[in-house]
Amino acid sequence: MSEGHKDLNNSKILFIRLSSLGDLILTLPTLKAIKDRYPKAYIAWLVQSGLYDVLRGNPYLDEIIPVDILSVTDKYATPKTWLKGGIRLIRNLRKAHHIFQEKGFDIVLEFQALFKSGMFAVLNRKAERYGFKNSKELSHFFLNRAIFIRDKSRHAIDNYLQFARYFDCPTEEIGFPIYVPHEDEDYVDHLLSDEGVKPEDLTIFLCATARWRSKFWEREAFARLGDELVRRYGAKLIFSGLPSEIGYLHGIREMMREEAIIMAGRTNIKQFFALMKRCSFFIGVDSGAMHAAAAFGIPVISLFGPSNPHWIGPFGQEKGIIRVALQCAPCNKRDCRDRSCMRGISPEMVLEKVEELIPTL
Repeated sequence: MSEGHKDLNNSKILFIRLSSLGDLILTLPTLKAIKDRYPKAYIAWLVQSGLYDVLRGNPYLDEIIPVDILSVTDKYATPKTWLKGGIRLIRNLRKAHHIFQEKGFDIVLEFQALFKSGMFAVLNRKAERYGFKNSKELSHFFLNRAIFIRDKSRHAIDNYLQFARYFDCPTEEIGFPIYVPHEDEDYVDHLLSDEGVKPEDLTIFLCATARWRSKFWEREAFARLGDELVRRYGAKLIFSGLPSEIGYLHGIREMMREEAIIMAGRTNIKQFFALMKRCSFFIGVDSGAMHAAAAFGIPVISLFGPSNPHWIGPFGQEKGIIRVALQCAPCNKRDCRDRSCMRGISPEMVLEKVEELIPTL
């Protein structure tokens, strides 16, 4: 054991990563590394209730603590959302405080590095609270062990693994423990069978939506791409997303001449994972779905514009990244009227990348 680095066996550890889908997936390798090194540690995870099922059944977790808070940063947020979100946050801070007092966590690992996540961390006053000293929104002031540097020239996973390395956990092998129940895999098998999709088909998951509107590609471009994928490879195409995005996805399909399946609103989170596991290829924008595909080892072609692929790209699949070199990109803006970085990506560029990667299947 290195000097100053304690043995975590028999310790009570709290992970704080409230959202979003992709960020939860990117934190999983750190969970695995710590639990593998310290199997007797008790590990709980504080997560937004809407994402509870992402972690449900995870063999590396001893407890999941859901908090019912609203996201006020996504594209559907309104002033009313902000008001409701503030009230709900206060209510859940009180709830969490009671839970933390009862559990008595020894170690808090704060991955989110935002003001709201810091507020939950500081409720564990007797714990050692670890996190990033260059975090956003001054959240590091809620920590008493703000010792890590968040470096966006490195992948987010490498940044999160600093927590594991600090406690002498081996991190050479990266693993993404995601539990998918057999019944959900069976449900998806029947769903795809009813849609005429066979296990041997080249099934391509097309992701056209993301939390930031600035990440969206043109609908016409997706339609042209989809038609060519069917014509050239006989591919079965699957569009998926949130139930609120069904209309947008149907708009893409209506522009197409070939067939595509809309799965948005037809699966829960576990079934979405099962659906992703059945796909041969992922093509789409930077999103939680992209990180799920990479976690399952599915070949990924990802379209990047406003976000930084060095920080948040598909882990281990740099060859599949497509972006246009512009001075303004990546800007990390959630909204942009111009969106030159995304409009500059053509279907031909994506098809060229497909042609390059498809022999690896």
